[in-house]
Amino acid sequence: MLSTIVKKNEPIEKAIRRFETECRKARIIQTFIEKSNYTSPSQRRHQMRKRKKRIDNLDYSFEH
Repeated sequence: MLSTIVKKNEPIEKAIRRFETECRKARIIQTFIEKSNYTSPSQRRHQMRKRKKRIDNLDYSFEH
């Protein structure tokens, strides 16, 4: 269970943003979305192939 302690004199918006960041890092929301709907094994494989293809196509060169 994640918790965020609001520091003294800290705006609530900043604390909420910190909490959302922690949720993203822990993949809580993404896990909930994945488990809320059933996906067949073939759909999971298809999605994994698409993710891998997208990652492989990224250009990491920093030359101009």
